[in-house]
Amino acid sequence: RKAGRRHRLVARVRPVPGAGRGEMDHFAEMQIQSGGNVTGGRKRYVVTPTTAPVEIQHLPVNQSREIVERLKLNKENNLQNALIEVKDRALAAAALPRAEKRQLAWERAQTHISILRWVPALNASIVKADLAAGLTVGVMVIPQSISYAAIAGMPYVYGMYSAFVPTIIYAALGNSRHQVVGPVAIVCLLIEVGLRGRLTDEECPAWYAQDVATQEKVFTQYELCPTAYAQLAMLLALLVGLLQLAGGLLNVGFLVSFLGHPVMSGFTSGAAIIIGLSQVKDWLGYPVANSPVVHTTLINIFKDIHKTNGATLGLGITWFVALYAMRYASAKYKRLSFLRAAGPLIMCLVGICMMWAAPSLRSELGIKIVGQIPEGLPPWSGSTLKTGTLGRLITPAISIAVIGYMELIAIGKSLAAKHGYELPPGQELMAVGVANVFGACCSCFPVSGSFSRSAVNNAVGAKSQLSSFITGVIMFLTLLVLTPVFFYLPKFCLASIVISSIISLIAINDARELWRVKKADWFLWVFAFVATLFLGVEEGIAAAVGVSLVIVIFESVRPQIVILWRLPGTEIYRNVKQENSGEFVKGVLIVRIGASMYFANVAYIRDVLFSYIREYSAINEVRYVVIEMTAVTSIDSTAIHALEGLVKDLRMRKIALAMTSVGNRVEKTMKLAGLFEMIGPGWFHARVHDAVVYCLRHELTEMLPTGQHAFLLPVAEDTRAGYLPGGGYSLGPAMQHNGLGHRNAPRAGMHRPSDDDRSTGDDSDDEALSPGQRVSVHV
Repeated sequence: RKAGRRHRLVARVRPVPGAGRGEMDHFAEMQIQSGGNVTGGRKRYVVTPTTAPVEIQHLPVNQSREIVERLKLNKENNLQNALIEVKDRALAAAALPRAEKRQLAWERAQTHISILRWVPALNASIVKADLAAGLTVGVMVIPQSISYAAIAGMPYVYGMYSAFVPTIIYAALGNSRHQVVGPVAIVCLLIEVGLRGRLTDEECPAWYAQDVATQEKVFTQYELCPTAYAQLAMLLALLVGLLQLAGGLLNVGFLVSFLGHPVMSGFTSGAAIIIGLSQVKDWLGYPVANSPVVHTTLINIFKDIHKTNGATLGLGITWFVALYAMRYASAKYKRLSFLRAAGPLIMCLVGICMMWAAPSLRSELGIKIVGQIPEGLPPWSGSTLKTGTLGRLITPAISIAVIGYMELIAIGKSLAAKHGYELPPGQELMAVGVANVFGACCSCFPVSGSFSRSAVNNAVGAKSQLSSFITGVIMFLTLLVLTPVFFYLPKFCLASIVISSIISLIAINDARELWRVKKADWFLWVFAFVATLFLGVEEGIAAAVGVSLVIVIFESVRPQIVILWRLPGTEIYRNVKQENSGEFVKGVLIVRIGASMYFANVAYIRDVLFSYIREYSAINEVRYVVIEMTAVTSIDSTAIHALEGLVKDLRMRKIALAMTSVGNRVEKTMKLAGLFEMIGPGWFHARVHDAVVYCLRHELTEMLPTGQHAFLLPVAEDTRAGYLPGGGYSLGPAMQHNGLGHRNAPRAGMHRPSDDDRSTGDDSDDEALSPGQRVSVHV
């Protein structure tokens, strides 16, 4: 009986009136009737978003106002309001009791010093996961730090210093739980390029003395004067850190938006090739003069190709193939995933054992080894930094600070989104800035976030910044006791590690995808790639940024201006290119401007608008122009003057201008400039349809005869249309002033018509109305 009662209840369900078919899910109904035994698909009544009855629930007024207040939507974003807000916060904090002040200070400290947050949150499972991740990345960073130091032109031990101190500092201050900071290939290349030739004659006389007659300098400054070069690199790290700290305090991280993905991808791909070519000399076995451009490097390589050491080249290629095979196996087979991190160290140990067991490889075949690496903690270098010479390093410091921050924030945001936590960009910039400043005082060169090590840290299962801290401890122990082990490490092994690491940076797939998606972005990628290869690293990235800005300016100078038409039977107006079935309103041209209006694009907007008017008038004379301004978020004084001229020109052609969806900032600027009053308040509307209706009603008042030919029009019972039921007629304030410089006064004594007097429409094209003719507006 219960089942029957349920069946009768279900059977009595009727569709909601006016909602149409589809209010009941037939499949759910059959499940109820059969006790859940129906397995067939849905057949008839399926509720869809367009047919399901819904009820819009509004928040209370006080809650809505509170949301507006919290979002600061009623305040202007300017410096004065920002200073007032800071002052109010300071006064509110000063008025707090002492206990609350201490609590507030502790919360602020936790915001900027992450170790105060993640240490209390540790438990056994987090420590276990971070210990495994930290050990894995520590094994990985040892050979990488030595190899990347060679890219920067620094002695090998400085790479190990840079993988120790900044890693510890960032773990204490950074907010990313998976980011690993340390030596990075791209940043190391920027260091070598930026410091090339910057030592003075007093700092490196040997470099200036070589081959004075031919001006050919075979050896670099870092080869002839390693100590002076290292001090200059530490000074560069100090300046990079200060720039990043200032950027974090001033919240200027948005500036990296000028380096779009195509530019960065093309630059990274070109820089990866330059890095790989810089390491080829350790494969070939003879010195090759480095150059910032690829064609010069290739010339330097091939002009002495007959000096190639076959044994070194063969072993280098063998090590490269082995490293690549390990990387491939770690990606394909889960059991071998440890090879991704441990592969470089395994090949280093194999190379060390080989060189130690076979001394003839050095004496007879001429295979070079790393040699002595100093052991112990990094020496304090803060007192030796010559801050008076910072000016000569400002250019490379800016490039390293910007590109290093981009790598850091790209990795950090990607991992934070994957694990569901927020990553404040400003605090990240300050954290890496402090790491670079402290690193400069501890014999380190500039560092950033590492793609490869951060990916491994995440893949192994890191849970907090403790994993980075453990990585730093591993490097600390290595510096204390393990540096003598690397005495027999062959240089071709380090070159193979670098070359195998940078292959993944050559993003050919990005270029293919950009070609498929957008040709302009593909052009930016190719330009950045080619410019980096043939102009140099710093010049290439600067040229690519310049071209991207030119493209942005070009697109803003030529904004999208589309014509709208009305969807039949609706009050919706859409782009004619988006909707095939639409209707134009007689005498009304509706356009949408797709960008803010400023001095560089107002001439283009004016030209396009008049061209549209000319073409439209060839079919139907334009009497009104409606401009939809949703995308126009700002307007400058030049655009104001141009709009004033546009209004005057249109009025000379007997065309009225209306605007819709004008934002608050734009409307305020128009009012201050007097443009709002010049056009007329009645010509500004919230919706396109309202503006179109207003234009048609205005056309009706223009057609009314005056003077001795005046007559009485029937009155419609619609006060919104300007008609007063019950014996009167009114055009309303907005209708009385039509915006074209004259007024139409309301007429008195009008009678209220009967139902038979009301018209259903009139398609006449006459310019005037005959007495007694019935009039209606159709939109």
